[in-house]
Amino acid sequence: MKNVWNRKLTGAVLTAVVLGSPAAAWAADAPVEGKDETIVITANRLKNTKADTPADVTVITSQQISDRGYRTVTDALEDVPGARVLDAGTPAFERKVMLNGDERVVVMVDGRRVNNSMGPTSGKSTLDANTLPGVSMIERIEVVKGGASTLYGADAVGGVINVITKTPEETTGTVHVGYGSWGTQDLGASFGGKVNKTGFQVGFNRNKASYLKYKDTNGDTKKWNGQSNYTQDALSLKLTQDFTKSDRLTVNYDYSNLEGNLLAGLYDYSYQPNADQRHTTKKTNNVGIKYDWNRDSRNSGYLQAYRNYLNYSNFGAPLYSSNDGEMNERDWGIEGQQNFALSDTNTLVAGLEYRNAKVTHKGLYNSGSYNNKAVFLQDQWKFAPTWQLNTGVRYDNHSEAGSRTTGSVAVNKKFSQDSNAYLSWNSVFRAPTTDDLYYEYKNVGPWGDYSAYGNKNLKPETGNVWSAGYNFKIDDKTEAGVTAFYSNLDNAIRWDYSSHPMYVRNIDKEKRRGMTLSVEHHLNKLWDIDAAYTYVKVNTDKQDGNGYVRDLNYAPNYFQAGVRYHDTKWNVSLTGRGGSGLSGEKYGEHNYFTLDLAARYKFTNNWTGFANIYNLNNAAYAEYAGVVNGQDNYPMPGRRIIVGAEYSF
Repeated sequence: MKNVWNRKLTGAVLTAVVLGSPAAAWAADAPVEGKDETIVITANRLKNTKADTPADVTVITSQQISDRGYRTVTDALEDVPGARVLDAGTPAFERKVMLNGDERVVVMVDGRRVNNSMGPTSGKSTLDANTLPGVSMIERIEVVKGGASTLYGADAVGGVINVITKTPEETTGTVHVGYGSWGTQDLGASFGGKVNKTGFQVGFNRNKASYLKYKDTNGDTKKWNGQSNYTQDALSLKLTQDFTKSDRLTVNYDYSNLEGNLLAGLYDYSYQPNADQRHTTKKTNNVGIKYDWNRDSRNSGYLQAYRNYLNYSNFGAPLYSSNDGEMNERDWGIEGQQNFALSDTNTLVAGLEYRNAKVTHKGLYNSGSYNNKAVFLQDQWKFAPTWQLNTGVRYDNHSEAGSRTTGSVAVNKKFSQDSNAYLSWNSVFRAPTTDDLYYEYKNVGPWGDYSAYGNKNLKPETGNVWSAGYNFKIDDKTEAGVTAFYSNLDNAIRWDYSSHPMYVRNIDKEKRRGMTLSVEHHLNKLWDIDAAYTYVKVNTDKQDGNGYVRDLNYAPNYFQAGVRYHDTKWNVSLTGRGGSGLSGEKYGEHNYFTLDLAARYKFTNNWTGFANIYNLNNAAYAEYAGVVNGQDNYPMPGRRIIVGAEYSF
């Protein structure tokens, strides 16, 4: 079966290459001229066009965010081929982002890492995407799918997301007000400008809902038990000071306060409707300072320092008081990078990183801390007019997980400004989170022993990530891409929820393989359509004598499709997403399909009306695994609408 799968991946990529471009292109001395000059920074820590980047890259611009009616960063990420946003149903819980079927993803804001060190509520993600800045602050989002551990360290197994905020050169601003189903409120304002050499951008958002409804697998619409209301206030601030045309000082501040009620699933441990009504608060205070020099030069560099703070509390009914806790995390770090133009075709990237994390988890563990020191080098060499070779090496010294040297190699063939093929390899070193190491949660009752314990003797996850892809234009109106990915991890860290009490363990192996196919077609000046398909298969070996067993928590097939209309007044998007092949052991449905509609109408140059309808077809489905008596334990909200207006100047 392994050989069959390898032949399938190889055949898919090679077929796309053969069909998408003439064979002579491989020997061409220079690429054919094209149109796509989109600049990407995150993939190589250097400015490159997409066609010069040996990775699967998607760039979401501020114009696309506006035109397509995205209300949050997660709205935008859900339309990225190969990306998934996992929602537990209640916004007070968490939203996780997966790339190439992996939750191990580095997330940054303006190049500053915002992943927490504590770990997630569940799974391997280390960031709640609810805490990212509001979309009115965002200039673009760069999404790099595939391994990037050499440049970005732990968590960059599935890929990297960099949210880049606006740096205005002129005075602009927006104010929006939206109201909708279930007492929903979406209020926000942003304002920015520049006076001489000093720039600023500030944004505020409030999101609120009074309650939530969902549709169960029997087709009945129900309201979440108890209260499911939440309120989130967020503030972002960015200040810049230009000393010269190429030297700049930047200060960032991001604040978020989310407070609300949630249920730990619809059912409790005794499979009865869940009485564990919980009240949670999640506060983040993140600040960063960065100095860039020679910004527009190949010899550019920067030095930055940051401090991230997270406070998370979770309190429930007296019967479930053993679940209660208050967690505080303080991370700070220093990073520096210098690029060296060795020749017209050769650039070396050198960097240093230091990160210190300390977590206090009241009631569970008093103190968990670590520090990590790292140095990395990456060489980008255009050894022929249309060929590029990237090689990298990284050394990490982790206070709890030891030291490790990792490497990377990537080769890119550029056919035109719109077309390239690549193959990349990255090795992985991922240390345990503080929860993995120190967690001590005692929960013994009439339902049994559901305690959970960390493991101070955990080994770091190590392994390899491979990616291969081809991006091409079929004709002037049609763009397509195919990507294949494979990862294998040794000592993969998993919480064993099947044992009671629960423990975290190093399982023997974890293999992840899959592919993404995407196509975008411009029908005419008014209409666009796009579609994507992602296949993911995850197998784990838990050292129990059963060998590799498929992980049923993952949807093997995921579909995305959209149709968009746009003219001088209207921007309308209808987007469908669905999954198939879901296991009945983990989900209430084997297949699902849901539709979202976003519409914007421009009344004047300043006034725009908007409407968003989520789950238009009122589908019953879940994105988090968990099923009790055939019902999803984490059902997604049913059909809901929000309408409002936006004023810009």
